[in-house]
Amino acid sequence: MSARRPDLAELDFGHFARQFDRCLRQDKVIAFSRWRDNVAAVPPGLQDFFWRVVEVNLSPVAETRLRGLREWRDFYGEILDARFRRPSADRPQFRTTKQAFDSYSAIFWRFGSTQARFDLRFGRLVLLALRKESSTIANHGKGSYDDLVVVMRRTGRFRELSSFPICTEPGAQYSQRAGSGDKRYKGVAFKKADGVDINKDGIKDAGRLTEGTYQYFEKKGGFLGDRAFQVKDTQIAERDTDGDGRFTEGDKSRIDPKGAGTSMYIHRGGADTVLEPNTWSAGCQTVPKNRYPTFLKAVGKPNAFYYVLVNAAS
Repeated sequence: MSARRPDLAELDFGHFARQFDRCLRQDKVIAFSRWRDNVAAVPPGLQDFFWRVVEVNLSPVAETRLRGLREWRDFYGEILDARFRRPSADRPQFRTTKQAFDSYSAIFWRFGSTQARFDLRFGRLVLLALRKESSTIANHGKGSYDDLVVVMRRTGRFRELSSFPICTEPGAQYSQRAGSGDKRYKGVAFKKADGVDINKDGIKDAGRLTEGTYQYFEKKGGFLGDRAFQVKDTQIAERDTDGDGRFTEGDKSRIDPKGAGTSMYIHRGGADTVLEPNTWSAGCQTVPKNRYPTFLKAVGKPNAFYYVLVNAAS
């Protein structure tokens, strides 16, 4: 007889994943029964996150066993799909903080560097950002807070997690093309030209951070009158070389390995208001002014922290 099907509010994603791993190594029939009973409690909007937690908790021994079970071939295919696909940019409705922490930790673990994983595992502050692709020309070039940053810390048995809107792409108000009469930038109020001309056409190309792992430190003197964070190693940027307001992932000709230097900070942006949001981002990672004090409180004052930026699925 299978165990009672759990209510979603009772379902601990991480605990289940570890139990499932143990069962899979010992008794495939019990493992399948527990999977069937638990996965049925997870609504469609959380299924992707649930699969990700199971995938990162799958031990090499359990994975080898799973790979050898013909009747579980489709299941193993789903595990591999969860491993390699992009996470969703949607904001799911988790029932508990633990569910959210386990889910975002799974994404952080899969996309982060070895050093970042170490900090997550041993209770140090880490940040995960999920980028939703958007045009630099959107919102009249003022940018949009349509990305998500999650601040996480594991303290013993407790899980601390806070999420905030963030902008990880530049607004066209800082593009040289907006001040050059380019018709595509009609309606954009040009502020100043920021960027690097990597294709030598005489126009500075707007840039954004490539996805990856970055270690940030407190920026001496802050930025824009508030605390801010800066890296010590040169950052790699993607450049909008054709000025269409988009960044083409995988196009090596657009990669700028040195031009950004350490200039792409995490700092306070303009307010996130319904009428006129303004991110103040020329490539930096900016959190809305009306959420920034809470963001700083969640971050605290660590010596350093890892920031993992992931391009979410469209």
